[in-house]
Parts: sequence; C-alpha cells; structure tokens
Amino acid sequence: MALEIEDNSIKTEGLCSVVFDEDLTIYAIEALKQEMSKALETYKRFELNLASVEEIDSAGIQLLLGLQREIKCQDKELKLTVMSAPVTKLMKMYGLIESFEIGEKM
Repeated sequence: MALEIEDNSIKTEGLCSVVFDEDLTIYAIEALKQEMSKALETYKRFELNLASVEEIDSAGIQLLLGLQREIKCQDKELKLTVMSAPVTKLMKMYGLIESFEIGEKM
C-alpha cells in the first residue's frame, strides 16, 4: 500500500492524517495521486507524515506541489507533520521548505 489514512482521521472534523509508507518516486506517483484524489473529496484538512519515505525524486516533489496547489484551490489545508532526511534534503535543495506548512499535527 502506498499510503495509509490513519485511524485518527476524523471525517466529521474534516481531518485526514496520511502516512506515506513508500518512496515518492516516479514509479509510485500514479497510484499515490489516485489515492489522494479520493481523500480530497472527503476531507478538508490534511496532515502528511513523510517520515518513512526513504527515497524521493523530482516526481515526488511534483506530487507534493500538485497536491498543495489542488488543496489550496479547494480552500482546504495541508501540513507536512514529519519529513524524513531525504525529503528534507530535496525540499531544501529545491528551495521549497518555506513553501509548505511544516510542523506538529493540527
């Protein structure tokens, strides 16, 4: 499974806590995009836990940017709660750390 919606997600409050438990590479992007599209229909706030992501490439960054753009267009909220070292490194390399809300859970 590419991502897991945690049990603490609360539909009535519109909060979706998502754990990405695989790499964010070109090989996994299409499945991740489809799974997140389903969640976008149901929830208003999203917390992404990227702590288990061991490998990320430019396609993974594009997925995060596209997800962020879609969430903002729908007037919803996105927070990256935890990022692995590879995710943090690539986000810094692309100058994107300041573009995302990063920190503790909502």
